[in-house]
Amino acid sequence: MAGRPLADRIRGRSMTSPVPVGIILSDGLESKGGIGRIIGYLVTALGQRAPDIDTRVYRARWREHGIGRHLTVPPALAAFAWDAARRRIRVAHINVAPRGSTTRKALFAAVARRLGIPVILHLHGSGYDDFFAAQSSARRARITRFFGSAARVVALSDRWAGFVRDELGVPAARVVVIGNGVPAPPATDDRPAGDAAAPPHLLFVGLVGERKGVDVLLAALAQLAARGIAWRATIAGNGEVEAARAAAAAHGIADRIAFPGWVDEDAVRALMRTADLFVLPSRAENQPVAILEAMAAALPVVATDVGAIPEQVVDGDTALLVPPADADRLADALARLLPDAALRTRMGAAGRARFAAHFAIDATADRFAALYRELAGAAG
Repeated sequence: MAGRPLADRIRGRSMTSPVPVGIILSDGLESKGGIGRIIGYLVTALGQRAPDIDTRVYRARWREHGIGRHLTVPPALAAFAWDAARRRIRVAHINVAPRGSTTRKALFAAVARRLGIPVILHLHGSGYDDFFAAQSSARRARITRFFGSAARVVALSDRWAGFVRDELGVPAARVVVIGNGVPAPPATDDRPAGDAAAPPHLLFVGLVGERKGVDVLLAALAQLAARGIAWRATIAGNGEVEAARAAAAAHGIADRIAFPGWVDEDAVRALMRTADLFVLPSRAENQPVAILEAMAAALPVVATDVGAIPEQVVDGDTALLVPPADADRLADALARLLPDAALRTRMGAAGRARFAAHFAIDATADRFAALYRELAGAAG
């Protein structure tokens, strides 16, 4: 900030004082996980819409090395403490998920608290309620103190906000609901003309494995094949890909499914332009990024009624929701949409409208910028 010309610092800021924000997450903005992607979208949008917000990213993660796991937090923690002590940071935005993420991020929160830097804890990841319930009473007490020390806790949905208030004991006045946001596809990102004779294309994007329900999806797709319903599928993502291939072969449907592995943002967008519906049969979720991207691409969604998904979509209007781990119900929902192009189009359009109204990244960035300014002003 200090090295920029004065005119450049003033231009577009309406003379607003700069607000340097330290953003702490486990992996970089280029990571394959949803948290890195979401924060990357946020940082980009802040740069475009809130030039007074100066973001600095600190990575806090485990690294496998030798015979064990070694904490690589100290360099990032030292850099964070150095910047905070010199007032190069006025707000700490700490992204938290279950398990080791909580332990690592508590170190950053303690440093910020000691230096008088207000902390935002941004709760991500599926299953934090189950993680919390499984801890010892002493560990639960430490977690509640960790969350209770934050100036604000950002939850992705009303359901998770209730958990933060009721189970973690954070006062309602300090709990804020800000959903994930993703960029809208480019205006020129039209869907290509498809082959009318080709079977409908079903798309899954996520970590391939049991938590995301890929085993249930394969069982449901096998049912559809047995019923004579036409379909082809792409299951994109890293994880247990070879096990999923083997399961597809065991179900006799391997020839209908592509497994491209992990795909980047551009490839996801390209897949969504060719897909006819999106499916995510997870057993546990918070607020999946992939569902937002599917809604932005005007795809109807078939998903499970877990986590914040029932608040992301409107069951029967933008999506069909089914119970987790229920291949029969999943197959029935897919069987309703796959043969009915008109229904898919109506639901996809409704999903795109809901995305534009509630989940576009610009609105998310504006809310975070306002929160940063509020806390920086209160801290002096």
